[in-house]
Amino acid sequence: MKTVASSVIKKKKDETQIDLTPMLDVVFILLIFFVVTASFLKENAMDIEGQDPNNNPPPPSNDQPQNVLIQIDARNQIFFNQERIDISAVRARVASARAENPSASVIIRPDKQSSADVLVESMNAAREAGVSTISVME
Repeated sequence: MKTVASSVIKKKKDETQIDLTPMLDVVFILLIFFVVTASFLKENAMDIEGQDPNNNPPPPSNDQPQNVLIQIDARNQIFFNQERIDISAVRARVASARAENPSASVIIRPDKQSSADVLVESMNAAREAGVSTISVME
């Protein structure tokens, strides 16, 4: 009787093991499915040069159009080409700069503490001057 009982106990221990082979097959099939159906995007990187410690804009090159730079400082003062101007003069200045270089776009660089209202007013003034490409830099 002891031998029969011990063989029954050994068989029950062997039967409790789980076969993982079908699960691994499913995982590999899913992996292949996702790799085949995934769309791979080519990401473009920007060349960024170090910023000038004096915060001067880089000199314009002859082969690229010179962009119009509008800066807004923390006290909501507007600077057009390093010259302080009023919000009402933004449209006229942008229009004259675009007359000299029609392919130039407008870049607005607001300070982090500047008001969003001044930024929006500057963007609207540039649009009224006929600019369709406006970029906002941090």
